[in-house]
Amino acid sequence: MKKICVLACAMASLFSAPVWANEAGKSDTGLDYNYLGVDYASYTISSTSGYAGYKVNGSVLVNQNIYLLANYFNVDKSSTVYEKSNIGLGYRMPIAANADFFTSLAYYSQTKEQSTSPTKATNTGYNLSLGARAKISSDADITGGYSYISAGSYSYNNFNLSIKYNLTDAIYASGGYQSQTGSSSLSGYTLGLGLKF
Repeated sequence: MKKICVLACAMASLFSAPVWANEAGKSDTGLDYNYLGVDYASYTISSTSGYAGYKVNGSVLVNQNIYLLANYFNVDKSSTVYEKSNIGLGYRMPIAANADFFTSLAYYSQTKEQSTSPTKATNTGYNLSLGARAKISSDADITGGYSYISAGSYSYNNFNLSIKYNLTDAIYASGGYQSQTGSSSLSGYTLGLGLKF
């Protein structure tokens, strides 16, 4: 619970300063970087399906190239709970009139807890990501990315694809798919809503 509070406070501090960005979180390619979203998450982890929960994620554009990011992920099934969180710094660079290349480096933490076991396993490390975002219409953009994660003796390769669609000037809907290989496998999808600042 303490970790959730710390992450919530960190995210709140990120979103309390959207004035740092030049134009309310919008890059020169028209992509929004000031946002806070909440997603429903459904995953298969290590060949076991039925894990469900939520993901909270967001970012803030500091200037036209640098942004801060944070996210928290929590899914469970019966007596097992998985938590993951990232907080870090990203860099975006325009590669077309409506597209960005991005890379980020984040502090990463993962926890597995089982009510049938007295121990709670937590590992920390880093998450190095890169990818691209592009506007496909005036209201929609897509993101494709790759992340390499190292946490203790564990390492993972993550691939993700997501889409955001603006419902209004301030509210968007999102959907995504993620696949993970490495020390453990994972696949699943997210569906959610978010606010742009």
